[in-house]
Amino acid sequence: MADKQYIVFKLNEEKFAASINHIASITEYASITPLPNGPAYIDGLLNLRGDIIPVVNLKKRFKMAEQKMNDKRILIARKGDLQIGFLVDDASQSMTVDESMIMPPPKIAIKRDNAYISEVCVHDNELIIVIDLDKVLSDEEIEEITTL
Repeated sequence: MADKQYIVFKLNEEKFAASINHIASITEYASITPLPNGPAYIDGLLNLRGDIIPVVNLKKRFKMAEQKMNDKRILIARKGDLQIGFLVDDASQSMTVDESMIMPPPKIAIKRDNAYISEVCVHDNELIIVIDLDKVLSDEEIEEITTL
């Protein structure tokens, strides 16, 4: 059995993970330029080494309460030619999980509104929800932010 590698991140105090293959880089929270009249879940635009990247606030996207956290990070993911930033509270560790500890999400967790939950895994006796960053935004939403 093969192991899978993930980047662990927090939203408030909850741990989540994303496949290391979906993440191009992790950057510290930097100045984000607000986007007037943009989608509510987009905090704004980030200038990262000359690339202008829309930044999705995952807490807003997942309708989570906004708690003030000190250690914000931005996960940079690629979707085709597009780079998208995902604002999280912390993303400081990677984890390797044996495939035997990875399970499909329960049926209640795979409704259309949260089809981005790809699997759940157990790591150090903790249940961690794995988010497929490619599915956080619909094709229509990606089209909308590429025309900003």
